[in-house]
Amino acid sequence: MEEMYEVLRFIEHGAHCRQSMDCVDGTILIYYLRDHPEIQKQMLFEWFRQIGTSLDQFRRCRKGQSYRYLNPYSLVVSEEERLLLLNLESPENEFAMKKMQQRAVREHFVKPVFSMGAGGHQAADLFGFGKTIQFMLAYTSVVPGLTRREEIRLSRVIDRCTGKRGKRYEEVRQAVRELPEVRTPVLTGRKLRRAGMGAAALLVAGFGLYAAADHAEKGTAGEVRQVQSGRKQEEISDGDRPGKSAGEQEGETSPYDMQVSDTQAEECAEEAGSILESFLLVNTEEGNQAALLFGRELELKTLRCLAAVYEREEMTEEAVQACARLIEIEDRKEMIETAGLKKMQLEAAEGQYGKAVLTGEEVLRRLGESEQVAQMTEEYRQRKEEDAYGEE
Repeated sequence: MEEMYEVLRFIEHGAHCRQSMDCVDGTILIYYLRDHPEIQKQMLFEWFRQIGTSLDQFRRCRKGQSYRYLNPYSLVVSEEERLLLLNLESPENEFAMKKMQQRAVREHFVKPVFSMGAGGHQAADLFGFGKTIQFMLAYTSVVPGLTRREEIRLSRVIDRCTGKRGKRYEEVRQAVRELPEVRTPVLTGRKLRRAGMGAAALLVAGFGLYAAADHAEKGTAGEVRQVQSGRKQEEISDGDRPGKSAGEQEGETSPYDMQVSDTQAEECAEEAGSILESFLLVNTEEGNQAALLFGRELELKTLRCLAAVYEREEMTEEAVQACARLIEIEDRKEMIETAGLKKMQLEAAEGQYGKAVLTGEEVLRRLGESEQVAQMTEEYRQRKEEDAYGEE
């Protein structure tokens, strides 16, 4: 429920800042979050910046003095959905001061005097800033959800504000600079399609490299070290590597050189997800078509990669399922044939000749004709009959 509050506003004049008072209709932050538990990520991140910027402006206007009592009771959400600092010196806001005197609020948001250290009141503002960010994240459901990178970055900002770990910030503006941003690409026409295909390729390339590295790791006595931040932490010595296969040409990239970390693989997936979400946010027929095209291409590339990885890892049931889906959605005859032959071989290897025959017949219905599929189907039909005769 909106009420009238006296808040602080700041006017920038080059390097100088001037403070003014204003009365606005709005809602105390903690009550706003209670009534609006779901919040858009872009607005939440912007609110974090507004809080930090206001704290910095307050200090500049007050010749180094800090706000000191930042918490969800000292922030007002205006009708324009901007976050403003309450004027704590106003008698009209006395109720807020009473709320801040509650033990639970003091213990969570007010930094103990004995632990302020050299930062003085600036440390108090930093502590309140970190704790308020932490509270807002815990109290809301962010849409779309935070990525792993955003979670790590926000956690680091909170820890450095509160002094929990890492080097403490000296000024609030340092924390503001390290806050994550929501990048919303504006994509139209061919850019939509190119971005989608690029993200699909990125995701599958990342997953493929990760899978290749993981497969290579299982075949060598030496430990495959992962790449983090673009730099190899350790390399496999030539003595630890198996010899090159006869088909491995000079200059080719071996699976043993393909080292991708879990984080990098997740970042590829997050990037693809962000691109898909951007198509949906466009909310046009063109955007919807781009999302369909991207999603379909992404599914194809992912399933092709997964089918190969499942087979390597001897996850036969999963490999069969991946091939079955590929048979359904592939539109290139050679790819349908490849998926069908692989599925038949996997089923036959498990002694399931009847299923292999059914797969062959299904593939032939899709292709019309395929000499290789027809021959394999007939071969497995004979084996099925031989097994049945042997059981009799």
